[in-house]
Amino acid sequence: MEDVAREQMCAHKWTEGQLKQQAKNAVYRHFDAAKTRDFGPLAAMHCGEDDLFSKFDYSTPLKKQDYSQAVMHEEVAYSNITDFNYKIDDLRIDLPTPEVAIATFHLETGGLFVNDYRFEGSPARTSLRATMVFLWKDDHWLIIHEHFSSFPDEPSKPPAKPASSLKSART
Repeated sequence: MEDVAREQMCAHKWTEGQLKQQAKNAVYRHFDAAKTRDFGPLAAMHCGEDDLFSKFDYSTPLKKQDYSQAVMHEEVAYSNITDFNYKIDDLRIDLPTPEVAIATFHLETGGLFVNDYRFEGSPARTSLRATMVFLWKDDHWLIIHEHFSSFPDEPSKPPAKPASSLKSART
């Protein structure tokens, strides 16, 4: 019953399942464009309105970025990585409304970071938590917010104490 009412509220012709699939496709298109260094379409996947768009990244700058800053930093980052690859795990798409989609997932990336000034390269691997928020506009999903963060280091467990060093309340 709730799904029917939700679909009737929807200002477009897509079902909830179709909207979720299109949001999933948008996530993969984003990283496919990064992989092929197709920066025009990559920028076009983001909402170009600075008052609607924001991004927090796991690397510098660590401050909130607007559209133009985010697009510039993405282009610089992906330009310096060769053989870029990615893997998305645990992808979940939520639709709080038919016009907003939230994608959360684990992202692993890899490649070779190239320092053109020194003619050298070094392996670059990241394992991140990711959130992308999309707005349905002009019959497709546009990214309005991105948040990428590293997994915190797992605290090491203290070594177990040997049984002989345990004290009893009776002694």
